[in-house]
Amino acid sequence: MEQNDQRNLMLALVLCFGLFMVYNFLVLDPQQRAQQAARQQAQQNAITQSSAPTPTVRLREEVVAGELATGARVALDAPAIEGSISLLGARIDDVQLKGFYETIDDKEAKNPSGEIKLMAPEGTERAFYATVAWTTPTTSTDSVVWTQTSTGPLTTTNPLTLSYVTPLVKIDREITVDQDYLFTVRDTVTNTGSEPVTLTQKAVLRQRLTSDLINTQVQEQGAHRGALGVYGAEKNQMVNYHDLNQGKAVARNVTGGWNALTTKYWMGAVIPEQAEEVQMLAGNEKLNGDTTFTAGFSLMPYVIAPGASITKSARVFAGAKRVNVLERYEHDQNAPIPSFTDAVDWSFMFFVTKPFFWLLKTFEGWFGAFALAIIALTVVVKTVFFPLQFNMYKSMSKMRLMQPELKSIQERFKADPQRMRQEQAKLMQREKVNPLAGCLPLIPTMFVFYALFHVLNVTIEMRHAPFVGWIRDMSAADPTSIFNLFGLIPWEPRSVPLIGGLLGIGVWPILYGLTMFGLQSLSAPPADKMQASIMKWIPLVFTVLFAGFAAGLVIYYVWSNLISMIQQYIIMRRTGVETEVDKWIAKRFKKKPA
Repeated sequence: MEQNDQRNLMLALVLCFGLFMVYNFLVLDPQQRAQQAARQQAQQNAITQSSAPTPTVRLREEVVAGELATGARVALDAPAIEGSISLLGARIDDVQLKGFYETIDDKEAKNPSGEIKLMAPEGTERAFYATVAWTTPTTSTDSVVWTQTSTGPLTTTNPLTLSYVTPLVKIDREITVDQDYLFTVRDTVTNTGSEPVTLTQKAVLRQRLTSDLINTQVQEQGAHRGALGVYGAEKNQMVNYHDLNQGKAVARNVTGGWNALTTKYWMGAVIPEQAEEVQMLAGNEKLNGDTTFTAGFSLMPYVIAPGASITKSARVFAGAKRVNVLERYEHDQNAPIPSFTDAVDWSFMFFVTKPFFWLLKTFEGWFGAFALAIIALTVVVKTVFFPLQFNMYKSMSKMRLMQPELKSIQERFKADPQRMRQEQAKLMQREKVNPLAGCLPLIPTMFVFYALFHVLNVTIEMRHAPFVGWIRDMSAADPTSIFNLFGLIPWEPRSVPLIGGLLGIGVWPILYGLTMFGLQSLSAPPADKMQASIMKWIPLVFTVLFAGFAAGLVIYYVWSNLISMIQQYIIMRRTGVETEVDKWIAKRFKKKPA
């Protein structure tokens, strides 16, 4: 029995260490690296900018309001987005996402000024815009002023039409927007000269980031943080912001696909006609300590004869990475965008994370709340894995019943450890007890932990999703903390460097530790006093570890532990085993003699 105790102890410690390593790898290490990179970049910028002119940076609101007043912009109003289109380069450079907010407070107050500003004009602090331009070896429409030929703002029912005329060509452009985040730019190019003209269409996303913002992007672990696209038949061609910042570039000739600059929740993407041969491009330009990242595509050159015309379309996505929206674009019957849902980082374990996400969204649709979806998911997972759990609990019950015989073997063969182990093995074989039965449930548990951890952290559907009470965002850690008496003391434990994430031990992590302790109390403690003492500390270790995890993940495991306690108690009682809980109840409520 000593070997079984030691094995179980080692498994528990390995699991504990593994979870801590996951947390350290996904949370603590990236934060420390980002902080170090920020300090190094700040020092480098201080040296560089001391001799460089300071660029003029204007407020986004100031630029947009001024150009709308002078007619240099056309307003945009669609069901999911609003903003404006600049006539300079016909740029899609002012996009605000309706219903998505910077903070929980903004969301609860439905503050329009707190909505996510995804796209911003050139010359602003977070400039991010898309252009679809026609180029010759010497000229480009990227920075020319187009003429509006339509009236009113761009809406789903009112396309924006523009024109641009040169001595050689005339370009008529129509921009449409759908109910979500997709713009379609349709150009008709006519050669009005007397000689053939060679033109190339080039669609590019440009995003200007300061060093601080770059480091913020790098901190978004577990998600695509830079250029991601599908290049021809190959998908998930990812180059993150760090790679682009270090000079890594993309230039690949393919047929079809798409290219993007994407973070955890938001994305700008450009999509060519899928039958076209294109060159996918991604890179960066550095000036005065800031970096402008680029991603896009360039078509092969077209030769247009005098009097002839060509018509080409390009699409621009600017919005939130909502899976149902990405699925609709991916499976569009007229113009599908290949593997568009892979813009969400499902990780290498997509075969686990995708079903978990699908279940959560299905349950949310049924019950109307993500909180209830978490509880329903817990019930489903416990039901699916019940056969494994049943065998484990049954084996544990038999082990409890065998305790007297095992102790007898230990006493009789105390001087001969080898014989003692042989007799114990014979007893287990005779009683058909598998000591490894308790190990099997650990394997699916690790898959469940990773899948739920990942889904909660990278899917926008879980962002700002509330639970009951004080949990306003299930993708973030429980905001309460025992170290400031749950808000009574004006101090934020999470502000402590390096270990702050472990000090924010909120109510739900404490409930998790208590339910884990309850599970332990149903089983007999190890015979070895040292092992028993160590096992008592395991719930506390996991309480500290889970303090920094997403609240939704902790809530899931609290419910899972509660269900496990009920299952284990019923099974052990039906097999005639008196649990530690029964002993405590009997002792606590034992009738006193008259």
